[in-house]
Formats: sequence, structure tokens, C-alpha cells
Amino acid sequence: MLNLLGEYHCKVDPKGRMMFPARFRKQLEMVIHHGLVVNRDIFSKCLILYPKPEWDKVNEEISRLSRYSEKHQRFQRKFLRGATTLELDATGRLLIPSVLLDYAEVDLKKSNEVILTGIGEKMEIWSSANYNVEVLDEDLDFGALAEEVRKDIEGKHTT
Repeated sequence: MLNLLGEYHCKVDPKGRMMFPARFRKQLEMVIHHGLVVNRDIFSKCLILYPKPEWDKVNEEISRLSRYSEKHQRFQRKFLRGATTLELDATGRLLIPSVLLDYAEVDLKKSNEVILTGIGEKMEIWSSANYNVEVLDEDLDFGALAEEVRKDIEGKHTT
């Protein structure tokens, strides 16, 4: 099981190429040869980067949805929209599609910096501005959130 850890400030060049941190390459050494899959996050304006074996698990879940259910098909269309297989080039860079960079609000004309964070079995790619708002939010009562999540984990939370 992967447990990707770390937070890295990376630059994206005008062509959408980002140097993939060596420390993540090291953490992924057993699976990196399978490639990576990048996609939109469904909750925030960031991108999710999966090692291909982890993406295969997600895709397996999605493949169980009914092709005869409109609700399932709409979810599948929205979730899979933009999912792209990536491989590191010879210099260790990833080429991120511009449509996905646009979704994550990475403005290559203003700031080409992104934050790449490990989050268990996947990674998130954030524009610096969105990261500051969503992740570094000082107004969030993290203690209350942690308590709610703890209850969810223990199965005691009712909604």
C-alpha cells in the first residue's frame, strides 16, 4: 500500500511540463514504470495524480456502475472527463494537459508555481493561490473537522 508523503513547490513551464520531484520518484520506484494518471478533483480546483496501479483500483470501482442508469453514466462522464495517462520523460518531467491546468487555475502567465502534495495513495497538484485558500485556510476549525472525521471512521456519525 502506498503512503505518499511530502509537499513540493514545482514550476510548470509554458508547455505544461513539470519536473516530478525525486523524492516522489523514490517513493514510487516500485510502480512508476506503470505510469501515472492525472484528473480533475471532484471537490476542489486541483488535480489528482494517481500512480497507475491506484488509478486501476478507482477505475475498477467505476466500472461496476450500470451502463443502463442515467445517474451512473452522468457520474462516470463527469468523473472520468479529462483523465489522462502520463509518463515521465527522459529528464523526469510530466506533461500536464493544458485543459487540466486551466481547471486547476494554474495561470502560466502570472505564476508557474504549483504545489504537489502526497496524500496517501495519490498526489494533489494545486495552483499556489488555490492551495493558500483551500489548504492553508486559517478560518477552518480543524479540531471540529477532526472530531467529525473521527466519528465517521468509528461509524458513529449520522447525517
